[in-house]
Amino acid sequence: MKYFQKINDKSKWKEFLGKTLFQTFFHNLQWEEFLEEEFKWLKFEHYLYKSEAVLSLARVNIFGQEKLISHPFCEYGGLLPLSSRIDGEEVKKALFSEFKIPFIISFHPYLLNFFSFSEDGAKKEFSSNTYFIENIHQRKISDIWSSLRKTLRHSIKKGQEQGIEIVQCREEKELKSFYKIYLKTEKRHKGLPYPLSFFRFFLNSPDAEIILAKFNGKIIAGSVFLLYDKFIHYSKNASDERFRHLNANNLILWEEIKKYAGKDYHFFDLGGTGQNNSLKVFKEAWHGKKYHISDISNIQQKPRGKKTKIRNILGILPGFLMERIGPYILRFKV
Repeated sequence: MKYFQKINDKSKWKEFLGKTLFQTFFHNLQWEEFLEEEFKWLKFEHYLYKSEAVLSLARVNIFGQEKLISHPFCEYGGLLPLSSRIDGEEVKKALFSEFKIPFIISFHPYLLNFFSFSEDGAKKEFSSNTYFIENIHQRKISDIWSSLRKTLRHSIKKGQEQGIEIVQCREEKELKSFYKIYLKTEKRHKGLPYPLSFFRFFLNSPDAEIILAKFNGKIIAGSVFLLYDKFIHYSKNASDERFRHLNANNLILWEEIKKYAGKDYHFFDLGGTGQNNSLKVFKEAWHGKKYHISDISNIQQKPRGKKTKIRNILGILPGFLMERIGPYILRFKV
């Protein structure tokens, strides 16, 4: 390759990661090695782009057809900067020239502080959005509260008045209770569930928190938060349908914002959302600023037919079957 030099030495890759100006929770060897152990159809490759950036790609094999993804099981990937200013158009040309199999790279919005693109470049090539509650390190909690939509403030107060307890998950028993709720939530939304091992990884990571809501001592909801660089990333959440009227996830999110407001983190990332997804109404209620998740890809159209069929099947399966077969069909999610 002309511009992309493959890095086969893991210690060398780790050294480069230590020099990057920005990286997400998922850009580390522990997570990548965990995924490779979980899924034999996935293998990571690492590249140095000139001396300006590094790129982690997962080579995924789906029934003999390969594609490269940055980064699987995450909204974001992208080249990680070693330099403060990088010509994004040159990066695009090099990618299209040197990677011939299908690939997709979804840039974290913050990366556009380091990569410059033309008006018709990556900034317009997006399939989803995210919402950031910005400058929480400089804002008073009272100012953040007053910026929330009135109906959202009402739902948070309702949860507080009902005596919902917000605690951090710290033991396996609580994790399994939360995971049962998560499976039922994915079933309702016809989603492809992540295995329990993912959540064990989050539970044991110093850079992640699983926050639970308890009502009368019973876990009724939970959310996963990932902590990296200047970001708190609202990643996964689930709630018990029987207690939906209590809006426990709203209270979880509010308590997490209160905990970190005025601290070292600058952005509260509410997570990726499809352009026509109903979740955008929920995220807009938090007065978050919308950012595009930009894609660079040589895939003309993301195949959705198989995903839709699988989701419809998952919607009618009992939870224990979803848990068993989920790891085998997650390849269709990436």
